[in-house]
Amino acid sequence: MIPVKNYMSSSYYKYYLPMNENEANERIKQLREMLKMSRDDFAQAAGLKSNQLANIEQNTQKAPAWYIEAIGKKWPTYALWLGTGMTIPEAGQISPEIEEIRQNLKKA
Repeated sequence: MIPVKNYMSSSYYKYYLPMNENEANERIKQLREMLKMSRDDFAQAAGLKSNQLANIEQNTQKAPAWYIEAIGKKWPTYALWLGTGMTIPEAGQISPEIEEIRQNLKKA
């Protein structure tokens, strides 16, 4: 079992949780673009409505928790990052940036 640090302290959250409500929206868009999926394909794969995804990506609507949860269930490797912006690579919780680095290292 991989030991995971206690991330529950209030000082940790003060610095690492999203500072504005649009950061989760931006992470959803970043994930979709990294996966090279259209909005329609991404929404369908996660069981969501594409018009709502468009609103979220354009910051006209805040991503509700259930939406982030649905995306996290479809792509669990990114679940922690989607909800908090944090990663724990040793526990398999990564971001699109980390995945891009991994892919580039495989090519090298």
